[in-house]
Amino acid sequence: GEHQLRGGGVSTCATCDGFLFRDKPVVVVGGGDTAMEDALVLARTSSSVTLIHRRDTFRASHALAQRVLNHDKITVRWNTSVVEFKGTEVPIEYDDDEEEVDMDQEPIYKLSSVLIRSTTEGADPNEHEELACEGAFVAIGHEPNTKLFSGQLAMESTGYLLTYNSSTATSVEGVYAAGDVADHVYRQAITSAGSGAMASLDAERWLSTM
Repeated sequence: GEHQLRGGGVSTCATCDGFLFRDKPVVVVGGGDTAMEDALVLARTSSSVTLIHRRDTFRASHALAQRVLNHDKITVRWNTSVVEFKGTEVPIEYDDDEEEVDMDQEPIYKLSSVLIRSTTEGADPNEHEELACEGAFVAIGHEPNTKLFSGQLAMESTGYLLTYNSSTATSVEGVYAAGDVADHVYRQAITSAGSGAMASLDAERWLSTM
Protein backbone atom coordinates (compact mmCIF):
# COMPACT_ATOMS: atom_id res chain seq x y z
CA GLY A 1 0.00 0.00 0.00
CA GLU A 2 3.01 2.34 -0.05
CA HIS A 3 2.37 3.86 -3.47
CA GLN A 4 -1.41 3.93 -3.05
CA LEU A 5 -0.98 5.94 0.15
CA ARG A 6 1.60 8.40 -1.18
CA GLY A 7 0.14 11.80 -0.33
CA GLY A 8 -2.23 10.12 2.11
CA GLY A 9 0.21 9.63 4.95
CA VAL A 10 3.20 7.94 3.31
CA SER A 11 6.06 10.28 2.43
CA THR A 12 9.77 10.29 1.65
CA CYS A 13 10.47 13.81 2.89
CA ALA A 14 10.12 14.68 6.58
CA THR A 15 11.31 18.23 5.95
CA CYS A 16 8.56 18.74 3.36
CA ASP A 17 5.62 16.97 5.02
CA GLY A 18 6.47 16.69 8.71
CA PHE A 19 4.37 19.71 9.69
CA LEU A 20 1.24 17.89 8.47
CA PHE A 21 1.58 15.44 11.36
CA ARG A 22 1.86 17.81 14.28
CA ASP A 23 0.81 16.08 17.53
CA LYS A 24 0.25 12.81 15.63
CA PRO A 25 2.08 9.46 15.86
CA VAL A 26 4.43 8.71 12.97
CA VAL A 27 6.91 6.02 11.93
CA VAL A 28 10.22 6.28 10.10
CA VAL A 29 11.61 3.33 8.14
CA GLY A 30 15.38 3.06 7.81
CA GLY A 31 18.67 2.96 9.66
CA GLY A 32 20.97 5.40 7.89
CA ASP A 33 21.71 9.10 8.32
CA THR A 34 18.58 10.11 6.43
CA ALA A 35 16.36 8.07 8.76
CA MET A 36 18.05 9.59 11.83
CA GLU A 37 17.63 13.11 10.50
CA ASP A 38 13.98 12.47 9.61
CA ALA A 39 13.24 11.03 13.06
CA LEU A 40 14.82 14.02 14.79
CA VAL A 41 12.95 16.50 12.58
CA LEU A 42 9.62 14.77 13.22
CA ALA A 43 10.23 14.52 16.97
CA ARG A 44 10.02 18.31 17.17
CA THR A 45 6.34 18.35 16.25
CA SER A 46 4.83 14.82 16.18
CA SER A 47 3.43 13.25 19.33
CA SER A 48 5.71 10.21 18.96
CA VAL A 49 8.15 8.72 16.47
CA THR A 50 8.74 5.00 16.00
CA LEU A 51 11.90 4.18 14.07
CA ILE A 52 11.70 0.80 12.31
CA HIS A 53 14.98 -0.82 11.34
CA ARG A 54 15.52 -4.32 9.98
CA ARG A 55 18.88 -4.84 11.71
CA ASP A 56 20.12 -4.60 15.30
CA THR A 57 22.54 -1.73 14.63
CA PHE A 58 22.28 1.52 12.71
CA ARG A 59 24.28 2.34 9.59
CA ALA A 60 24.10 6.01 10.54
CA SER A 61 26.92 8.04 12.05
CA HIS A 62 27.50 7.52 15.77
CA ALA A 63 26.60 11.13 16.61
CA LEU A 64 23.21 11.00 14.87
CA ALA A 65 22.43 7.54 16.22
CA GLN A 66 23.11 8.65 19.80
CA ARG A 67 20.84 11.67 19.46
CA VAL A 68 18.04 9.39 18.29
CA LEU A 69 18.61 6.80 21.01
CA ASN A 70 18.63 9.47 23.71
CA HIS A 71 15.49 11.25 22.50
CA ASP A 72 12.49 10.65 24.76
CA LYS A 73 9.96 10.92 21.91
CA ILE A 74 11.67 8.36 19.66
CA THR A 75 11.22 4.60 20.07
CA VAL A 76 13.39 2.20 18.06
CA ARG A 77 12.04 -1.14 16.85
CA TRP A 78 15.12 -3.22 16.08
CA ASN A 79 15.10 -6.27 13.78
CA THR A 80 11.78 -5.25 12.33
CA SER A 81 10.52 -4.64 8.80
CA VAL A 82 7.33 -3.22 7.34
CA VAL A 83 5.06 -5.74 5.63
CA GLU A 84 2.24 -3.44 4.60
CA PHE A 85 1.01 0.13 4.86
CA LYS A 86 -2.69 0.05 5.72
CA GLY A 87 -5.19 2.80 5.08
CA THR A 88 -8.84 3.64 5.52
CA GLU A 89 -11.05 5.18 2.87
CA VAL A 90 -11.83 8.85 3.39
CA PRO A 91 -15.49 9.74 2.69
CA ILE A 92 -15.84 12.24 -0.15
CA GLU A 93 -18.00 15.19 0.82
CA TYR A 94 -20.03 17.01 -1.83
CA ASP A 95 -21.57 20.46 -1.59
CA ASP A 96 -25.36 20.56 -1.53
CA ASP A 97 -25.40 22.93 -4.51
CA GLU A 98 -23.03 20.80 -6.59
CA GLU A 99 -24.88 19.99 -9.79
CA GLU A 100 -22.72 17.16 -11.11
CA VAL A 101 -21.29 14.40 -8.97
CA ASP A 102 -18.46 12.34 -10.44
CA MET A 103 -19.47 8.79 -9.55
CA ASP A 104 -16.25 7.45 -11.15
CA GLN A 105 -13.96 9.40 -8.84
CA GLU A 106 -11.19 7.26 -7.40
CA PRO A 107 -11.51 6.64 -3.65
CA ILE A 108 -9.12 8.50 -1.36
CA TYR A 109 -7.23 6.57 1.31
CA LYS A 110 -5.51 7.80 4.47
CA LEU A 111 -2.80 5.91 6.35
CA SER A 112 -4.04 4.33 9.58
CA SER A 113 -1.34 1.79 10.52
CA VAL A 114 1.61 -0.30 9.39
CA LEU A 115 1.97 -4.06 9.63
CA ILE A 116 5.41 -5.05 10.90
CA ARG A 117 7.20 -8.35 11.45
CA SER A 118 10.37 -9.53 13.14
CA THR A 119 13.44 -10.14 11.00
CA THR A 120 15.29 -12.15 13.66
CA GLU A 121 16.41 -15.64 12.70
CA GLY A 122 13.72 -18.22 13.38
CA ALA A 123 10.90 -15.68 13.61
CA ASP A 124 7.61 -16.65 11.98
CA PRO A 125 7.31 -14.55 8.78
CA ASN A 126 3.54 -14.79 8.99
CA GLU A 127 3.37 -13.32 12.50
CA HIS A 128 2.58 -9.63 12.15
CA GLU A 129 1.99 -6.76 14.53
CA GLU A 130 -0.17 -3.76 13.65
CA LEU A 131 1.23 -0.39 14.68
CA ALA A 132 -1.15 2.57 14.59
CA CYS A 133 0.23 5.74 12.98
CA GLU A 134 -0.93 8.64 10.85
CA GLY A 135 2.31 9.28 9.00
CA ALA A 136 5.03 7.01 7.63
CA PHE A 137 8.34 8.29 6.27
CA VAL A 138 10.36 5.92 4.12
CA ALA A 139 14.07 6.73 4.48
CA ILE A 140 15.82 3.69 3.06
CA GLY A 141 17.74 5.45 0.32
CA HIS A 142 17.02 7.45 -2.80
CA GLU A 143 17.53 6.30 -6.37
CA PRO A 144 17.89 9.19 -8.83
CA ASN A 145 16.05 8.82 -12.12
CA THR A 146 19.20 8.74 -14.24
CA LYS A 147 19.26 5.25 -15.75
CA LEU A 148 18.62 6.63 -19.25
CA PHE A 149 21.98 8.47 -19.05
CA SER A 150 23.97 5.37 -18.08
CA GLY A 151 27.04 5.08 -20.31
CA GLN A 152 26.48 8.59 -21.68
CA LEU A 153 27.14 10.89 -18.70
CA ALA A 154 29.59 10.37 -15.85
CA MET A 155 27.86 9.52 -12.60
CA GLU A 156 28.57 8.33 -9.08
CA SER A 157 28.18 4.68 -8.13
CA THR A 158 24.85 5.66 -6.53
CA GLY A 159 23.52 7.02 -9.84
CA TYR A 160 23.83 10.76 -9.22
CA LEU A 161 25.25 12.73 -12.16
CA LEU A 162 28.68 14.27 -11.68
CA THR A 163 29.06 18.02 -12.20
CA TYR A 164 32.31 19.93 -12.50
CA ASN A 165 34.03 23.22 -11.61
CA SER A 166 31.35 24.34 -9.11
CA SER A 167 28.83 24.52 -11.94
CA THR A 168 26.07 22.35 -13.41
CA ALA A 169 28.28 21.17 -16.28
CA THR A 170 28.38 17.41 -16.79
CA SER A 171 30.97 15.22 -18.49
CA VAL A 172 29.46 16.04 -21.90
CA GLU A 173 29.90 19.54 -23.29
CA GLY A 174 26.60 21.43 -23.53
CA VAL A 175 24.76 19.11 -21.14
CA TYR A 176 23.90 20.46 -17.67
CA ALA A 177 22.40 18.73 -14.65
CA ALA A 178 19.97 20.30 -12.20
CA GLY A 179 17.82 19.09 -9.34
CA ASP A 180 17.76 15.72 -7.63
CA VAL A 181 19.63 13.94 -10.45
CA ALA A 182 22.81 15.65 -9.25
CA ASP A 183 22.02 16.48 -5.61
CA HIS A 184 22.32 13.71 -3.03
CA VAL A 185 22.43 16.07 -0.05
CA TYR A 186 19.49 18.49 -0.01
CA ARG A 187 16.88 17.06 -2.41
CA GLN A 188 14.41 19.89 -1.84
CA ALA A 189 12.13 21.65 -4.32
CA ILE A 190 13.64 25.05 -3.57
CA THR A 191 17.23 23.86 -4.07
CA SER A 192 16.21 22.09 -7.29
CA ALA A 193 14.68 25.32 -8.56
CA GLY A 194 17.88 27.17 -7.71
CA SER A 195 20.07 24.64 -9.51
CA GLY A 196 17.68 24.83 -12.46
CA ALA A 197 18.36 28.57 -12.68
CA MET A 198 22.10 27.87 -12.48
CA ALA A 199 21.84 25.29 -15.28
CA SER A 200 19.95 27.71 -17.52
CA LEU A 201 22.63 30.37 -16.99
CA ASP A 202 25.39 27.85 -17.69
CA ALA A 203 23.61 26.74 -20.87
CA GLU A 204 23.06 30.32 -22.00
CA ARG A 205 26.76 31.12 -21.55
CA TRP A 206 27.74 28.02 -23.47
CA LEU A 207 25.39 28.87 -26.34
CA SER A 208 26.79 32.41 -26.51
CA THR A 209 30.21 30.97 -27.32
CA MET A 210 28.96 28.90 -30.25
